[in-house]
Amino acid sequence: MITELTFAILKYGFLALLWVFVWLAVRSLKRDIETLSPRKSWSHRKSARRARKAAKSSPMPAEANVPVVSRRGGSTGAQMGHNGRVDMHTKPTLLTIIDGPLAGSSLPLSNGTITLGRSSSNTVVLDDEFVSSQHARVYPDPSSGSWAIEDLGSTNGTIVNQRRITAPTILSARVPVRIGATTFELR
Repeated sequence: MITELTFAILKYGFLALLWVFVWLAVRSLKRDIETLSPRKSWSHRKSARRARKAAKSSPMPAEANVPVVSRRGGSTGAQMGHNGRVDMHTKPTLLTIIDGPLAGSSLPLSNGTITLGRSSSNTVVLDDEFVSSQHARVYPDPSSGSWAIEDLGSTNGTIVNQRRITAPTILSARVPVRIGATTFELR
């Protein structure tokens, strides 16, 4: 009936199948962790590294007017004005999604409120299981005249510049905001 050779082949075949299953489970967990990690994605870090190398290799004139970037990756809010100089008072005009399923999308900032969440009634619909139906809103703050973000009681929270917010927070230009797997900033 079953010879010793057949039994050994079945035993090692099942063992190999078990290791394939373990490998697939670990790979799936790794992808989930990478997607929800507060660190920037590998492709985003790679393109930022290329940009830094290109900036180092090309000599810059002494009077180059460029926005100042902090070590954490966000800028100080400086933008180029019409005269070519750095203008600290220019307001952002776009909400740009920089990472996640909608990466590359932009939405013009008008004077109205922009809502973000899973529900189809939101301005920006994020199809992500870690996003609440009414997750957050970006709105012009009447007291400061700047844009602000407010978490609308979401389960997983809203992360602004790698910190979870609990109260309405003023948003400067180029400060990363993460909701689920999506990261956006104002530009």
